[in-house]
Amino acid sequence: MFRCAIRPRAGEQVAETQELSRGGGTGIPAAVLGLLGGLFHLVGVAGGAVLMVGDGDLGRALLTFLLHLVVAGLLISGGVGLVLAKPLGRAITIAGAVAAILLYLAVLVLGAFDVYFLGLTVRTLPVGYVTILCVPAVTTLALAIVAPTGRWVTHGWS
Repeated sequence: MFRCAIRPRAGEQVAETQELSRGGGTGIPAAVLGLLGGLFHLVGVAGGAVLMVGDGDLGRALLTFLLHLVVAGLLISGGVGLVLAKPLGRAITIAGAVAAILLYLAVLVLGAFDVYFLGLTVRTLPVGYVTILCVPAVTTLALAIVAPTGRWVTHGWS
């Protein structure tokens, strides 16, 4: 006799397993935002190189070039690491997003004291511009730091 059991028999324990998302819904967007942010900062690297050639203030141009290079390197390598679902990629993406946010805040703070870099000129305090720049960096940080992204880099694509 064949029996089709839909419900457990009286007295049987049913183990209910709840499968958690592996975090691709946060890990992949964090990777994409990290890569896009890195490309944005590569444009800043090019701008810093142009400033070094044509600007009279070599220190300001070199600072612009190096800061953009560091942030671009962190965000791009972290984004690639996240695409490959590596824990180090997550850590580097978090570091790159934090570095970008600190860079944008430094622009505001130093601009208030008439110290300008990153291609900004005297009497330019771009609060709106920096606020717009902070949105993708904060979003990247938030997506990279949440627990589902941690699961993503632990379990990966499999």
